[in-house]
Order: sequence, then structure tokens, then C-alpha cells
Amino acid sequence: MCWRSRGVTLVESLLGVALAAICVALALPSWRAALQAQRVRAAAAALRDGLQLARMQALLGAVAVRVCPGAGCGAPARWEQGWVVQIEPAAGCAARLLAVQAALPGVRIDSTGALRSGAAFGPGGWPRQRGGALLMGVWRICPRPAVARVGGRELVLAAGGRLREREVACPAAAPDRREAAQRWLKVLPTSLAVMSTMRIIRS
Repeated sequence: MCWRSRGVTLVESLLGVALAAICVALALPSWRAALQAQRVRAAAAALRDGLQLARMQALLGAVAVRVCPGAGCGAPARWEQGWVVQIEPAAGCAARLLAVQAALPGVRIDSTGALRSGAAFGPGGWPRQRGGALLMGVWRICPRPAVARVGGRELVLAAGGRLREREVACPAAAPDRREAAQRWLKVLPTSLAVMSTMRIIRS
């Protein structure tokens, strides 16, 4: 007895494509949330590493080291635009760059008080403001645009120079019900096409 293999018909191919499109549309929000959560964690780790580098260099070299948002310590900038770690210039010397962080897409970094213009560590590793007063504050890192069910991270700088990281809640883009409704509205035309195709196959 000979067996003859049957190929896939056009209708079956269209049905498979439609089902794949529905699966992709339903999985897309979860994938987006996972991507944004990873960006938040990566941004928090990069900022923590930059601050720890500055404090370590201040302790080892007995120099003042500053971390500034943006491309330098002159013009005002936001932390998500990147930052630089540099040794503060001494008399007759220029500032020396230690590290440069590129812009971080997909996140928003807010800071409190004097941290908006940067953080400096004195020769003893103590965080200091430009006037010499002790410095402490918080950086909050959240996804941008906001994504439901994706939290943020906070870096807390203590007056002694130690950093503490913790999870925080960020404003959600929309309630879960609204997000689910929008997701189903996107896949509704494809679902109707699948139902029509199944009717054609049955008939």
C-alpha cells in the first residue's frame, strides 16, 4: 500500500498565520513589561556602580570625585541622559574623567534635593555638597513610558556614603482592566478572521 502525503492548503496556512498573530498580540504586553523591568534593573546597577566607583577613588586617592548627570558638570541635565565620573580639578589642573555613562533609554531617573546637580565624595569618602555640607538623598528609577505591573528601584545615599537599593512602586500607565480591553480590541479583527475561516472549512 502506498501512502500519499497531502500538502497544506491555502486556507490552513491562513488559519495558522491568524492563530500565530493572536498569540503574538496576547504575549506582546508581557514581553514589553519584562523588557522595561530589565531596563530599570540595568539603569539602577549602572548608577550604583558609578557612585561606588566615585567613592572608592575618593578613598584610595584622597581626592574629591564628582558624579554629574549629562555630559559634564557644567550644564544642567537629567540622570537618564547619562553621567560622568570625574576627579575634581585641583589648583592649576583640569578635571580628569574616570568613567562616562551613555544615555539610558526607556527609564526615568528622578532625584531629591542637591542630587539633581550631582553627587561629590570628599577624600574621606564622605558625600558632600558644593558648599561642604553633608549630602544624602534618593534616586528613583522608573520605566518610561510607564508600564502596568512594572516597579522601579531606588538608590538611597546615606550621609556616611553608603548606598542602599530597594524596590518601589511606580505610577502605572493604565489600570489592568483597561489594558486587557485594549489588548483584546487589537486582536478582535484577527479573531473574527479565524472564525470565518473555520466556518469555511466546516462547510
